[in-house]
Amino acid sequence: MDQTLTNKQFGFSQRKLFVLFGFLFTCIFLTVLIDFLESKFQNSGFYISESLLFSSYWWIFLPLWYGQLSFLETHKTKVRFALIVLIPIIIHLFAFPGLVWLISSVFYTHTFEFGQTFEFGISQHFFKVFLLYTIPIGLYAFFMERIKDFQSQNNSISQEANDFLTSLNVREGNKQLHIPTNEVLYFSANTPYVNVYYKDKKHLYNITLKSLSEKLDRRFFVRIHKSEIVNLTHVQSYKSRQNGDYDVTMDDGTMLRLSRNFAKDFKSKLEIHTQDKL
Repeated sequence: MDQTLTNKQFGFSQRKLFVLFGFLFTCIFLTVLIDFLESKFQNSGFYISESLLFSSYWWIFLPLWYGQLSFLETHKTKVRFALIVLIPIIIHLFAFPGLVWLISSVFYTHTFEFGQTFEFGISQHFFKVFLLYTIPIGLYAFFMERIKDFQSQNNSISQEANDFLTSLNVREGNKQLHIPTNEVLYFSANTPYVNVYYKDKKHLYNITLKSLSEKLDRRFFVRIHKSEIVNLTHVQSYKSRQNGDYDVTMDDGTMLRLSRNFAKDFKSKLEIHTQDKL
């Protein structure tokens, strides 16, 4: 299980790197292309070495974005999230002129001064830097929270489904009969017992209707009267009595009364169940 988790984490990291590298190279290409086109329109000289040097503005995004994504998965407070956003912006604004100065001093005949490049970065790129370190990470955090909420709800529903009563053991003469709850048509109160209607027969089960209702899967079993619970999978149709109550017809032809107090819940769950079957 640990190996599987490691593989998933490694795969997720690879996907993040692939996306970041793809974005990085696209931006570098576009930067050089724009510099080239501007030089053509303005009849000025174009130096690809200088264009590539100042495209280092984009190189810095790769490690800082990756760091943002990595730390975001462990952030727990709004303060930490704010730091995850602000620290990369500050680092980027100082790293860009530092990187240009270092590369130009080692590989170029002309060294671009730190202060001059810093002012250039602030005037030309600050707004861009701010947006690129806030909007993507904000959207990523938002959608990750929605996904986690969705997964949490599904896990909760699955856990509840595992806790529901899936079968009943009732006595039939001298033997015990095992009845799957999903095959029961409906239950009716017969205090202190419950009548279980299963395959054209009625069986007694030693429990109250209220206690039983708490053990049944509420997606499929719904109370239609204070003394009856039906299985939605075996409901054939229902018809209004014109007084707020309804007649519910089961698969075996049995007609049961649906009280107006339970009608709304019954109809909404039956509609969901019907859509799921389509």
